[in-house]
Amino acid sequence: MELHPPEFAAELQERLLRGEHLTLIGPRGSGKSTLLAKLHSRLLCEQVPCAYSTVTASLDDITRALERAYPGVLTAQLPRRSARSRLWMAADRRSGVLLLDHFSSVSNAMVFFLKRLHGRVAGVLTCVDIDDPRERSRIRRPARYGAMFVRMPITPTRQLRRLLYTLTGGLGLPPLASGLEQKLLQAARGRPGWIVKCTELACEPRYWCEHGLLVSALCVDTEAAVRYRALDMLRPPLAALGRAGADYPTGSGQSLTEGT
Repeated sequence: MELHPPEFAAELQERLLRGEHLTLIGPRGSGKSTLLAKLHSRLLCEQVPCAYSTVTASLDDITRALERAYPGVLTAQLPRRSARSRLWMAADRRSGVLLLDHFSSVSNAMVFFLKRLHGRVAGVLTCVDIDDPRERSRIRRPARYGAMFVRMPITPTRQLRRLLYTLTGGLGLPPLASGLEQKLLQAARGRPGWIVKCTELACEPRYWCEHGLLVSALCVDTEAAVRYRALDMLRPPLAALGRAGADYPTGSGQSLTEGT
């Protein structure tokens, strides 16, 4: 399902092929990783040297990405510095694209090497999660290596609703009452990844009672899971507390309201 305007991905691809360095910013769950994976597949189909790093926290992560983009370059027996020089020469001969997800830190060594890749040597797209003011205060750092900021588009509500229908139907969950559906869409705030995680959690018995879905608890836990990826540390499963939940109610066409 296409959740973001196709022209947005096409523009990113065009700019990367020109050798631009871009930083895609947006909240967790807004679809940045999904977009990078699609760009990666598309560029590989067009036989462009390209690599996708799912986590980028050091210069070695960038080096390994370049090794995947240029597999014909022999670097196994070389010191990492010599390997980077050889990879840089390969990129200089044939421009490629690096897609660096979860770009969590920017060391001086990373800045220096990314600067070397600037200028039609390699297009670079880094992704930075921005959820709160503290994280927003750090978004100037990518400018040190010449990257331009690009904001991740917000997914329209109608597309989030369609995604919610598709996922709940595929997982066998009962239909949601209109008021309950609206609460989930509002809590998602334009983030398709939030909807995906929410429906995954909704399959767990701990979010159901005899009155229906415990939507408030589900929204709080979904936000925690999307932001911190450590939900069970925050809210242990009911079974672990000796209070196993019942299976969620089923029944054709029965809409569910929020439990009390």
